[in-house]
Amino acid sequence: MNRLFRHITQMVMAGLILAMTGCAYDETVRELREQPADSQGLAITFSDGIIDNPVRIRTRAQALTLLSDHTRSMGVWGWQTTPEGVTERPFLNQEVTFSTPQDKWTYNPVKYWEYKSTYRFCAYAPHSGSVPGVTASIDSITHAISIKGVTLEGSNTIDSGVPEPPANFARVADTDWMLDRTGQSMAGITRSEVMFCMQHILSKLCIRVCRSDSYKRDSLVSINVDSLKIGSFISQGDFTQTMSDSPLALAAEWTPVDTLPRYTVTSAKNVSVPDSAVYILETLLIPQSVGDGQKIHIWYNIGSNSGHVNRMDNIFSLNELFGRFEAGKNYVITVIIGPDPIRFDGGVQSWSNNYIDGKTI
Repeated sequence: MNRLFRHITQMVMAGLILAMTGCAYDETVRELREQPADSQGLAITFSDGIIDNPVRIRTRAQALTLLSDHTRSMGVWGWQTTPEGVTERPFLNQEVTFSTPQDKWTYNPVKYWEYKSTYRFCAYAPHSGSVPGVTASIDSITHAISIKGVTLEGSNTIDSGVPEPPANFARVADTDWMLDRTGQSMAGITRSEVMFCMQHILSKLCIRVCRSDSYKRDSLVSINVDSLKIGSFISQGDFTQTMSDSPLALAAEWTPVDTLPRYTVTSAKNVSVPDSAVYILETLLIPQSVGDGQKIHIWYNIGSNSGHVNRMDNIFSLNELFGRFEAGKNYVITVIIGPDPIRFDGGVQSWSNNYIDGKTI
């Protein structure tokens, strides 16, 4: 009997050990599944963001305004909140760069998702470290982004008359600054790519030239624009994001710094004007008010069938078209050349849309 009791006792003890071991194993597996490992599948990654498009599009075939087509870097802030309510900052103005060979956005050192944590990401582009004299910061409470020391020189993206402006400032000296105004909130359990929706925060100015209805092709040999100057403009400014959507608040985001010399934008070296309108200037501006002394000056030639050429010029006050330039807006001035005094029409549109005839202010 004692022998049988000892055998039964041993079996019970073995069962308890196995049960305890099984529980410990299950707990270990569960913890491993919830904790990140050094795996690319668990790394926090950033997809190719889009510009001026509220719909999150993930394929190149659908998205025509990809962030990588306009810039090669962005700055990212990221907050992680643990299940215990502790907030950490794994990203502190982290420079994230686009690798053309890999066709993806990369950064170092790589950070990994925590299964139970939640995340908040804010971003702007390009990274401040890529532009000398510029600093970027963020309010830790409101998450409002500030970009200080933005300086423009008056670059023109158009070399000759074109039917549509390129709307891409990647190849000129002036930087097209952007930010994601709302930021992105995500849960660690999703472990998906972070996609930013960027918006332009500078102003854009375009100038197009066209013939008036009175000037028909059979009555003229040519219309050529010799030169155009427009200015002068404040070259430096500081930006602080407002969390309000009101027009007055948005207009106050920029503080022009009028201590550097102002600049004048030039364009059009002997540009021929066909029957259809052509753009001769696309440039960025610090959002600012338009003063009385700011002018548009254009020099142009009108040639007739008889071989006679009239060399003419015209000056117009810019503030008769616009009182101020605001962030994220595209201002288009149409120069209409005809037998009567030259006319200037001004319109405001979205950043990338083409000009619509008749829509003037």
